[in-house]
Amino acid sequence: MELSESPNGKEKTKPAKLEPRDKVLLVEDFKDTVTIIRMLLEKNGYDVATALSLAEARKQIRTTIPDVIILDINLPDGSGLDFLQELRDIQPDIPVIMLTAYTELDNAVRSLQQGVNDFIPKPFDNNYLVHSVGRAVEKRKLQERVRKSEKFRAVAEMAAGVAHDFNNLLHSMATHIYLMLKDTEIIKSNREHLDALKTAVDDASEIVKRLHTMGMAGNQDLQVVDLASLVNDTLMMTKPKWYHKPRQTGRSIEVETSLEKDIYIKVNPSEIREVLTNIIFNAVDAMPSGGTISISTHKEQEKAVCILKDNGIGISPELIDRIFDPFFTTKGHGSGLGLSISYAIIEKHGGQMSVKSTPGKGTTFIITLPCIEGIRF
Repeated sequence: MELSESPNGKEKTKPAKLEPRDKVLLVEDFKDTVTIIRMLLEKNGYDVATALSLAEARKQIRTTIPDVIILDINLPDGSGLDFLQELRDIQPDIPVIMLTAYTELDNAVRSLQQGVNDFIPKPFDNNYLVHSVGRAVEKRKLQERVRKSEKFRAVAEMAAGVAHDFNNLLHSMATHIYLMLKDTEIIKSNREHLDALKTAVDDASEIVKRLHTMGMAGNQDLQVVDLASLVNDTLMMTKPKWYHKPRQTGRSIEVETSLEKDIYIKVNPSEIREVLTNIIFNAVDAMPSGGTISISTHKEQEKAVCILKDNGIGISPELIDRIFDPFFTTKGHGSGLGLSISYAIIEKHGGQMSVKSTPGKGTTFIITLPCIEGIRF
């Protein structure tokens, strides 16, 4: 069950929600084939959207970017091969599986030459179809991880250089503050300001430390912690943002949780809290009229999984691939570094971070981290 923060501050229970599934767009005009493939893929855990024509397919892609497209070669309003070229110009990274009749093998060869992931002749083998879709989805996820890893490696190298120079300045400032704190005359009239300045320098030093270690394989200050406890701590720290402040402007934001206990991870707790905070803050900003943030944790084989979902304005398909890019923001304010730093933190801990979004319906972030087995407290 889920716990929900109601307007009067009391907790209530709600049914747990299913995590997002990989999306498949099936472009096929023969309705019996559509029914068979949709039922087959949904049974295997996929979220399937269908289009009976190229016009419907274009409309679908304008609102949601699928993880893989199954495309028939012959459609009532054009050739799937022509649409394939059009698709490559718009979304070059989407895997495409072509459906073809045995009499169209020449077209199948052409489709392979145009970079499709696979072609499947009709009548098709059910097991092979499911295997082909799964392989295409995993290939895209791998490509995304490689692309982001290369990008953040460059950012980490730049951050380490900036951190080194900035740290020298902070060291000098800290030394002067130390000397001033030893002067009793200065302390009498400026103690409050000096204490505030020292706190600011200490906080800045922690930020520099994280920047300096962003590109390193190891982590410092690692602790074995319960993932559910980290989430609860973060919710307490961020409650003024998602609970109190919205109500001052007449909107209501609720937080629902479904947190499995005793999922232990070895991490730097402050860094993981920073990641969760960034996502929660983004969710609040994405719900200008109020809404719900749902957070769940569960164990999946040897991975700890944390899913954070909002029902806000969502992210358009043309921007979804850029949200982890450094300095990219859609808010009109802020540095655009929150999600990029969050992605780097999760990757540094040996985990993965992904996002799914539907404009007008909301956004879901999925974080996975390695589990620590055999913990007993």
